Amino acid sequence: MTNSANVKIELIKQSYNQEKIVDIAQNDLNWHVRLAAVENIDDENILKDIANNDLTSAVAIKAMEHINDKEFLSDICLNHPDSYLRLTTINRICDESLLSKKELSLLLEEMLLNDPDSYILKSICENPNLTNQDVLIKVSKSKSDETLKRQAIKKIADEEILTDFALNDSNDYIRREAILNPNLKDLDVLYKIIRSDSDEFNRIMAIYKIPDAESLLKIIYKKPLHNRLVEIAQNTNFSLNDYFTHVFETEKDEYKRQVAINFITDSDILENAVLNECNDEIRADAIKNKSFKSQEMLDELILNESNPKVLFEIVSKIQNQELLTRYVEDHLDYDEVTVKAISRLQNNVLLEKLTSHPESRIRFEAVKKISKLNNQDELLRDIALTEICEEICVVAVESMNIRNDLIEVADKRREKIIRIKALNQIKPKRLLDNFTGPIIRNSLADLPFEFALENMALNDRDDDIRKLATSKLDDEKLLYEISSGGDVNSIDAQIRLDSLFEDIKRIDNDFILKRLADCNDSEVSAMAQERLNDLTTWKSRIAEVNEINDVNTLKDISQNDFNYLVRSEAEGKLEKILFHIRLDEIEDQSNQEKLKAIVSDEGFSYEIRRKALLLIADEEFLK
Repeated sequence: MTNSANVKIELIKQSYNQEKIVDIAQNDLNWHVRLAAVENIDDENILKDIANNDLTSAVAIKAMEHINDKEFLSDICLNHPDSYLRLTTINRICDESLLSKKELSLLLEEMLLNDPDSYILKSICENPNLTNQDVLIKVSKSKSDETLKRQAIKKIADEEILTDFALNDSNDYIRREAILNPNLKDLDVLYKIIRSDSDEFNRIMAIYKIPDAESLLKIIYKKPLHNRLVEIAQNTNFSLNDYFTHVFETEKDEYKRQVAINFITDSDILENAVLNECNDEIRADAIKNKSFKSQEMLDELILNESNPKVLFEIVSKIQNQELLTRYVEDHLDYDEVTVKAISRLQNNVLLEKLTSHPESRIRFEAVKKISKLNNQDELLRDIALTEICEEICVVAVESMNIRNDLIEVADKRREKIIRIKALNQIKPKRLLDNFTGPIIRNSLADLPFEFALENMALNDRDDDIRKLATSKLDDEKLLYEISSGGDVNSIDAQIRLDSLFEDIKRIDNDFILKRLADCNDSEVSAMAQERLNDLTTWKSRIAEVNEINDVNTLKDISQNDFNYLVRSEAEGKLEKILFHIRLDEIEDQSNQEKLKAIVSDEGFSYEIRRKALLLIADEEFLK
């Protein structure tokens, strides 16, 4: 802020000339000065004019704070173009209870249905004064963004509507919000969710909503739910171990015994079941039970077991890589157990051998496993270049990272899907790589592949391939050549050319920028110098921010300034000021409920919440 502005602000504070102060508030070019003038105006009509017409949020908000006309404030909420002013106004109306409950409810409903700002809509939807079920249902069924719809679903009381969302919505998170709503209680609905929802977390949330052990048991014994028993067993709300132990030991019905083995936590019972049960499904479920821990027993069983269900659970859990390797070598016919065993192999030699297996499904599983291991670049490149099965080749390419290997695959393979996948995997180089690191083009070993990429960008018959290759180039000359021509990918070349220079626009380090400004590349030098000049300007503005102590002004800068450095500085200054304000509030605070609210609000800093906690006397809350 300039010296002349500071002088004006001091004169405003000492002046009693309302006419002059009003003139300054309405016409001064410096918003800091206008802000100071607004604080000294008493005429509500003039304040209304400023709130409606000042283009700086902080000034308009300051004017609004001194206006008590309910209709005017409501009109700001509904019609003012400044979203920050609308939000601040509705917050003030709520905080100061300026409207009756009915009036406030109607205002919130109208804003929820008409405001264009997503943040304001979310804030309104969270407001406890918004309870109109028709409006909430309308929002939940609208084409609003997902966050807003979920917020509305949280507050819906109609179980039928919640059921429809929980069972039928295609979005996992929307279904989850309906499931979590405490008004959804129907056991049949929860049963359907547990049985068939595609999202594991949604199913578990439904499991945890079962209200009592009796209801849980009714669901557990439904046969279509057998494949969900492992998930259901995670519900630790009810201790059912003794009950199921008794069922397993005394019940004659084999299905009930099979259900029971999933919930038993006694390892001795589980091991005995694995060794001695005649029912192989019970044996398999006993091994799958997370309380079964005996690796020694699995080591003995893997080489002698014949039942495929039991074998599947053995290879899913066994840790002995030597025995797992031996099992795979002895069972190279494609089946579910072999696939599972390959997925748990760590033996690189065997996995590489399996990539040449005549059965394509065995090769696929081996490559899928190799793609998840480290330091397999060379093997993946060889597979991508030689594998005849397109699907397997794509799996290999998706895990490749070396630029030149990917270019080679895109150049030598003929299948379009593989070429596109390889080009998409290439991470484009940055312009700064040419100044701050080694230039790959200088390596003779890499030259053929870079030339191959250039050739694809210029000459490939396929338009899609040419565009993709262009988007990965880092040769400025070639990009200029392509972008200035009438080729189908000339626009893509210009986009790539522009992106090469984007890094310079993000550098905040003066030393690097000065070095770039002195380089021989005229365009790089000019951009670096321009960035240096911008930084000088921003540093000056940052210094101005450091002189500001007004909370609303800092809020406005932190949210609306076009430069992130200035916004960050304002946010930091605002955080420090609010910290001390809140600290003073706590030290003067005798209201225990207010202190509890501060402790529970994660929006406050740790230090503030800790200090509030020390002043709370409620032992139950502290527990």
